[in-house]
Order: sequence, then structure tokens, then C-alpha cells
Amino acid sequence: MKNYIIILVILISISACTKQDNRKVVDETKDVSEVKKESKTVAIAELPFVIDSTSYMIHLIGNYTTHKRRSEYIGSSGSYSSDDISFTNFSKNRISGNISNVKFQHIDSNELKSLTKNILNIHSMNFLREVYKKTENGYFVYNLTDKDTNADGELDYNDLESLYISNLNGTEFRKLSPNGQDLVTWKTILEANKLYFKTIEDIDGNGEFDKKDKTHYFYLDLNNVGSKVVEYHPI
Repeated sequence: MKNYIIILVILISISACTKQDNRKVVDETKDVSEVKKESKTVAIAELPFVIDSTSYMIHLIGNYTTHKRRSEYIGSSGSYSSDDISFTNFSKNRISGNISNVKFQHIDSNELKSLTKNILNIHSMNFLREVYKKTENGYFVYNLTDKDTNADGELDYNDLESLYISNLNGTEFRKLSPNGQDLVTWKTILEANKLYFKTIEDIDGNGEFDKKDKTHYFYLDLNNVGSKVVEYHPI
């Protein structure tokens, strides 16, 4: 019995050591336009809501999955299940989920403006409320996937995550983190009015992210959000 337990522990250890990191980077990644689309998935917009203390509403767009029901087999179209909503996590300053696009609307206008025309998977968007209170300049920061980096035909959490920013009304949407680097974390320092973030780069080129890879540190001056992102070296 004792020998059996020892063998079992060894097998578990081997399995743990050989577990693959799904965030690996594949050299020949597919263009984002080639990402496969689920035939039963359709884009649906959430009802709008106002960003508190601002003059802008936002419309979140995500994917619902159609489900076959008895009526579909006799000629009716598929139905949509509310259980399949892709974004349900709201807080005062943060929205998270699987968001494919966002449309912005001033409360005094009927015009909706899209954040982007690109295919993306937005994991979260954060309103920098404290920065807005201090400077009256409104920004959203986005954690998202913009490339199928593991070439599995999907844009999801197994791909590298990137950091983007836009103005409160969705304009000037741009990428902050370098291509090929995975976002680790970000934060704002209100006293300096700067956005800091760090990424990890597959520096040894083995296609996986581990302790042998290189961590990069950056900041963006929020007094001039259109300025160049600066890399700094605290280590």
C-alpha cells in the first residue's frame, strides 16, 4: 500500500510539471479576421446605462448563443436564452465579461458611435473615476484580447491580454502595451496622474510564459493621454 501511494505521488508530480500554459505564443498566429465564429452565436446589445456623473451612455455588445427548441424544427427561428448573456458583472466603475464592442451615446443625442471596427474580446473596461474627479478628463481602460496568439481559432482568456485606453466618449481608442507581451497588471497613481502597468515577454522564445521570461514596466502620463508610453526600469 505504501509503495502504491509513493507511485501515485510521483505520477501526480510528473503531471503537474508537464501541464501546459494555454497562453503560449505560436509563431504562425492567425489573423484576427480568421478567428472562427460559432454558427449559433449572434451579437446582441445590452440596454444602455449612463456612466454616473457624466453625460454619456454606453451600449455593450456581446454574444448570445441560440438554442434549438421544438418550434425551430417546424420552421421557426432559434430562441435566445438569457442565461447566455456575455456580460453581467457591473460595478460603479468596472464592467467585465466577454464584450465584442461598445457604443457610446451622448445623453442629448441619438447618435451611437462605435469604439472600434476591429474584432476584439474585451474582458473588462474600467472608468478612471478618481482621475475624472481630479482633472475632469474622462478615460476608460480596457483589458482585452486582440490577437489569436495561441492559434486555436478563438479569441479568449487563453490568448495574450493587452491594455488599451480611450476617452470617455470612446474616441482615441488605442493600444498601450506592446505586441507580443502579456499584460500582468495596471494601476493609476492619482498624485502623479499616471497610469502604470507591467507586462511579461516570452524572451527565451519557447512559446510559453514562465519565470525565465522578462517583465517590462511602463507608464502613461494622463495629463497628455496621447503621449508616448514610457518604459522605465525599476530593477
